[in-house]
Amino acid sequence: MVVASECRMRLQEFADIGGGYLDDLPLSIMAMSPKLLTLHVVGKPADVKAFAEIDAPTNELAVTTAVAIEHLSADALDKNAAAGAVRTYNSIGIDGNDEIVTREEAMDATDGTTETATTNVYKDCFHAYATLWGNQDDDAEGKIDIRKLDDTILVSIPLGDNESNGARFRVPDDHVAMLYGGTLTRHASAADEGVIIRLIYIDAVDALLGLAADRAINWIDFSVGLYTTHLNIPKGQMFEEGSQISLWHSSMVDLGEDYDLKLNFLIWKK
Repeated sequence: MVVASECRMRLQEFADIGGGYLDDLPLSIMAMSPKLLTLHVVGKPADVKAFAEIDAPTNELAVTTAVAIEHLSADALDKNAAAGAVRTYNSIGIDGNDEIVTREEAMDATDGTTETATTNVYKDCFHAYATLWGNQDDDAEGKIDIRKLDDTILVSIPLGDNESNGARFRVPDDHVAMLYGGTLTRHASAADEGVIIRLIYIDAVDALLGLAADRAINWIDFSVGLYTTHLNIPKGQMFEEGSQISLWHSSMVDLGEDYDLKLNFLIWKK
């Protein structure tokens, strides 16, 4: 069985959240103009009860002073031109003002294999996705790497795709985050055994050091099993500034099953 997980991450500004979606929030939080980070995962865990991280980034940036990063494609046709394929992409990360942001970046205008430094600077980069295409193709002609200036890859948009890896993120300094509900749906199969999703959050100091001290790592489990195909995930869990949040999945017994997971996080400045 092929173990798989793919995450679609998007960030909406407060002004773009419509339809009364935030009507149940206290006015004190509404006044802070929270941003909405949504993660939609389609996955399948291994045929064993053991947790593996969902769509992990290749590496983390995690710097204290914002820096430019760079991008390039394995194919020249991923260029910012009418005759190109992927012309621009959006990155989701933390900027120099400790704000979680979406920023547009453009590929080189003549040759996608040219290393091009970003026009924006970042303290972290969590995810990327294509946003503009030329008439050559409507997805990446080659693997597009978003990386540090020392060539360390952070995330990548695969050949023939428009979405990078990366389902892990960090709450910016001077901010708080709240899990604002979601859903977990199991797609029943012959296994009929169930899926467990684990949301792990690590305190700021241990996230920065890459550690997981006894009382610094915490998790929340969501599961759908035999006789259960759908779970509504409640709102309300809070996360402090600097907390690193990642998602993990496991078979409930010993046979993996397909699922989709949708999670919403509100993030606002204190």
